[in-house]
Amino acid sequence: MSSGAPRRAAVHPAAALAAFLAFFVLLARGAPAAAAAPLVCAGADTMQALIARWGRAFERSRPDQRIRAATDVSLSADGFTALIAGRVGCVSFAREMFPAEIAAYEAHFGVRPRLIPVAGGSFATLHATHAIAIYVNAANPLTQISLAQLAAVFEGGADTPRDWGALGLRGDWARAPIHVIGMRPLRASGNPPGIVNFLETKLMNGAAFRADLRAVDGDRHEPALAAIVERVAADPDAIGYSGFGFAAPGVKELALAPTAGAAAIAGSAATVAAGRYPLARRIYLLFAPHTQTAAAFVRFALGARGQALVPRDREHFMALGAGERARALAALDAPPSVPAALGPTRALPHWRPTRIAVAPTAPYLTAQHAISIVGYNDMRTALAAVDILFMAAHPGTRFDLRLEGTRTAPRALMDGRSLVAPMGADFEDAALAAYRRRIGAAPLGIRVAHDALDPAARSSPLAVFVRRDDPLDALTMRRLARLFAPLPGDGSRPRAPAHLYGPAPASALGRYLLRGAFAGRAFAADYHGLAESRAVIEALRHDPDGIGIADLNQRTPDLKALALARCAGCAPSRGTARDLIAGRYPLDRHLLLFVRRLPGHPVDPVAREYLRLVLSREGQAAIAAAPPHYLPLSPREVRAGRAALR
Repeated sequence: MSSGAPRRAAVHPAAALAAFLAFFVLLARGAPAAAAAPLVCAGADTMQALIARWGRAFERSRPDQRIRAATDVSLSADGFTALIAGRVGCVSFAREMFPAEIAAYEAHFGVRPRLIPVAGGSFATLHATHAIAIYVNAANPLTQISLAQLAAVFEGGADTPRDWGALGLRGDWARAPIHVIGMRPLRASGNPPGIVNFLETKLMNGAAFRADLRAVDGDRHEPALAAIVERVAADPDAIGYSGFGFAAPGVKELALAPTAGAAAIAGSAATVAAGRYPLARRIYLLFAPHTQTAAAFVRFALGARGQALVPRDREHFMALGAGERARALAALDAPPSVPAALGPTRALPHWRPTRIAVAPTAPYLTAQHAISIVGYNDMRTALAAVDILFMAAHPGTRFDLRLEGTRTAPRALMDGRSLVAPMGADFEDAALAAYRRRIGAAPLGIRVAHDALDPAARSSPLAVFVRRDDPLDALTMRRLARLFAPLPGDGSRPRAPAHLYGPAPASALGRYLLRGAFAGRAFAADYHGLAESRAVIEALRHDPDGIGIADLNQRTPDLKALALARCAGCAPSRGTARDLIAGRYPLDRHLLLFVRRLPGHPVDPVAREYLRLVLSREGQAAIAAAPPHYLPLSPREVRAGRAALR
């Protein structure tokens, strides 16, 4: 045989027949399907190894489906933003969801999120999802506390214990003040740290930490949780929270009673693993609705084979008990829950993002290249939910929410340090005059929501209150003005005797009444202006002849809100959510976003894009879903806002 001729391999007849039959089968079945795109899970870096281990085991039983743990994302918040943007199908949460994330999920997908627990946190692993220990100074004689007592100590309500005697201590301890030490409750993003969110959600039923909290900031040399323990060790009157792994000399851990009178449970690896310790934590998976691969993967993680892999993880997570696994599987099998109707938001326009570029020299950019928003503190959760939607549509953008109150907004907007100015009221006269002198024109104010009926909201519609047994049931606005702000020609007072209570004339609510409801009049000479609505409510409860104006969301069972009519022939309204949204209630109020409008120049394109989102169906749904549930605009109000932007 010539050395240059190609050499052919011999083919066995049986092999040739098998190849021929296989080719025929392929023709009959069609070409093999392309491999399915992998399900990408992104989020907490502490869960990446466990997700990868679960993924490999899952693929062995389901070779047609692939799981990939993203390694370019290290935070649950960033994984969630990627989920909203459609870049991943699954988020690993090493903490509970923030209220803003819940609102953004509902606004984007139209259903409530199902955050499925897939493993228990560790007992004492540092820098991961660990159980929470409650520490007091080693000299403190207290050894245990109930969860209800602990929540009362941490919260800022009227019943907050102020001294150790309220917790049963005697002698000198009875008069010693309680000093609560903890992490700063909010970060610049508008969201709390994960542990703060856990305590507020699971322990405090959504309440915020007390105003006199002694906040501790950590740094790269000393984590905040270590600094809390150090502060408790140095202060005999202190109580604080941290991880069991941060225990140090000078402090002791309190045992926790789940309910009053129940046996207190000390934190240990055994009680945490058994699910008995009340402040044990969980890790979770979240996915987009109707994602079959993700649902199958979560089901595998909750199964016997998946849970057997949990204790092998380097973060020392713990397998779930049988009861919790059953509850998690039931939640997984339940149909998606649709949020409560959000009024007219379904009739509003969708938001279609437009391409924008943030100018690197924009004065509202922080040193960390985040977009700064300065203003009203009660809009924090709503704006954080909107920010998530914005960041998902515009990757690379970030926000820094510096929300310390309405009064901080005008100057920041005037200086250009805030993209938009969130406010619970209009500009005051002096602030508006200063703004006009500086900029040459008034800012553009856009209504973004109606005030809330939720008692936790700082901004509410106003109402006229009387005692529950009072025969008066309704007033027209003209009669209300004659009663509270009479003019010389108004005649006799329409209700006598009457003791008038309401907001102080110089307050934002007082100015709103005088300028808006009472057309520039002055309050009656015998009007009692009080500092806040709670003081008005308290005065009315003790005065049978009292009638007062206060926040509608502060009503109590022994008072009633009068129905109000705009005119003599108009239908009266009691300020229901439906009437507020429709514009039928006379003492309705709004949240606003102001934006710079320089003479001869268009609105900043980033601010315009942000406001377009706020005025869309998604933005309005996010605001309405976020605590404290400000009410969405009507379609007519949205059209007016969009027209003003144009």
